[in-house]
Amino acid sequence: MLEITSFEAGRRFRGALLLSGALIALIALTVGLFPSIQETGADFDAYLESLPPEARRAFVGNVTTLTTIEGYLVSQLYQFGWVLLLAIYYAYAAASTVAGEVERGTVGMMLSLPVTRTRFVVGKFLSLVPGLVLVNAITFLAVYLGVRLVDETIDVPSLFAVHLSSIPYLLACAGVGLLASVTFDSIRRAQTVGAGSVFGLFLLDTFTFDTDYEWLGDVAVSRYFDPGAILVDGEVSLTDLSVLLVAVVVLVVVSSEYFERRDISG
Repeated sequence: MLEITSFEAGRRFRGALLLSGALIALIALTVGLFPSIQETGADFDAYLESLPPEARRAFVGNVTTLTTIEGYLVSQLYQFGWVLLLAIYYAYAAASTVAGEVERGTVGMMLSLPVTRTRFVVGKFLSLVPGLVLVNAITFLAVYLGVRLVDETIDVPSLFAVHLSSIPYLLACAGVGLLASVTFDSIRRAQTVGAGSVFGLFLLDTFTFDTDYEWLGDVAVSRYFDPGAILVDGEVSLTDLSVLLVAVVVLVVVSSEYFERRDISG
């Protein structure tokens, strides 16, 4: 299993660096605009208040002001970049792990080695972890340096907690992609279902939050990752982290068990 993980992680290293580079560019643009946004903060806050609750939660999270660096980063960077874009990216990436081997016809050769199907699936999933951690480490430093360059201060432990807490969240999203990957033979179909499911769950969370149907959104992993509560309020929910970790384990176990019983001879 570790051999599979090591090999696949090495193949993903360049992609992780490219992703980090793209995120650094996004961070530089976002943080660089903050001084001008801060000057007209009252107008933006008034606009923020005018948005429907669903749109406000979807696009800016639970923050109430853009005039602080913390609220600004949550609304303009983390809510869109981490809660949505990276979640879809890792679901999409995980969806190709097993389905790719099946579609290319190389899964038979892989399974002819002294490795069980479960170890194969788990090894493929774990190969995503090093790159995910690397991306968060690089972007944490990029955000911190960017904030310092615009002469602002930020609570470093809270900033670190946002990136650390995003790891189980993004792994849970990858778990959704993994389940799609062991279900479908086609990479494209697995990627569409995996990424689409994460996006659909995000919408379910958004439109049911604080309504009579809020319980429906409890199945969405985005319900358990709130950058605003962490960065703005300094609150890290151990319950939410536990739910995300349990979700990761359940999704990997279910994916492994399903693949163990699946007929892939054709």
